[in-house]
Amino acid sequence: MSAVRPLEERDLEDVADLYHATFLRRRGRTTASIKNYLGEFYFDGPFRDADIPSLVHVTENGRVSGFIGVHTVPYLIDDAAFETGVRSVRAAFCGALMTERQGRDPLAGARLLKGFLAGAQDISLSETASTVTKTMWEKLRGGVIGQQSLEWFRILRPASFAFAAGSHRLPFLRAVGTVAGYADGLLQRRRTSSGLTGFVPEPINANVFTEVGDIAAFAALVLRLGNSFAARPDWSNGYLEHVLNASLEKPEYGDPVIGIVRRKDGAILGGFLYHTKPGAIARVLQIASTTSNYGLILDHLFADAFRRGAAGLRGRSTPALLKVAPGRSMLFANLSASVIHAKDPTLAEPFLDGRGFINGLAGETWNRFFGGGVA
Repeated sequence: MSAVRPLEERDLEDVADLYHATFLRRRGRTTASIKNYLGEFYFDGPFRDADIPSLVHVTENGRVSGFIGVHTVPYLIDDAAFETGVRSVRAAFCGALMTERQGRDPLAGARLLKGFLAGAQDISLSETASTVTKTMWEKLRGGVIGQQSLEWFRILRPASFAFAAGSHRLPFLRAVGTVAGYADGLLQRRRTSSGLTGFVPEPINANVFTEVGDIAAFAALVLRLGNSFAARPDWSNGYLEHVLNASLEKPEYGDPVIGIVRRKDGAILGGFLYHTKPGAIARVLQIASTTSNYGLILDHLFADAFRRGAAGLRGRSTPALLKVAPGRSMLFANLSASVIHAKDPTLAEPFLDGRGFINGLAGETWNRFFGGGVA
């Protein structure tokens, strides 16, 4: 009879093969890099809690036919019932959920998810739930964090953006990328000669500028601004620095850029972390800003990416971003959902109300499974 049990190190090669076939859609045996990173992330990293393991689904004869990756994050939630005013809880993120494409057990995925939600964590989260997975969460009394479940796009160079988006599914288009760049140059010159601004006008406040930041500066900014959320990760003990260092290595997305936006008097207003390469759609991992400055930080992000040759930008929505999006030529799509399940429903409330720090550095997409060259 099939069963769900904790992931063991002896399972890593089978899980790597499953990852290879499911997410990379390749035939044959996996490479060592996938197996090594699975072991590094799920067994050796600071995100493993022995009480909340990743899980595998095994067939009657013991063969691995499914996997759900789990990493834990300590969270702090404002709660007046506690003497300190803050409640410390264990949160667990469900990352990769995969089963054999030709598997004989159609309920394997549901069993894995149910096993995960029954774990020792106080809160269960995911920022990468597909339509099918989201439905399973909802059937198991989970909720969708709607304001943080949209992908946003900002086109910077129209022709290059179209080619970059199309080449994801049609690789032969990459060979004509220079044509797109030439077309964008013509469009830009035509707009300029007509007295119009470029596709991305420079921010007009001369007293505010963007400078290149480092991990220490960005970590300090995230820590300071993170305290404004009613539910936020407990970044102590070097946790945030570890995540930031790990997040920089995404060769498929391009070079990492940390931007710090400040006034000339030295006051820091916000910042951003994204990955970019010329002619590609840059991936925004984290925007750090107060609600009042969010629009300004977005404008500086757009201008910075344009100067670096990006075709466009892509990131994850937040309540603050949705408030300032009108008038900034942004597009939105629902490609995956951020979802939550809590044994105590009150713990889910700040997330569902848009007051929880989730996605980006407080999620899954910072790790190397996303753009990190694990292949």
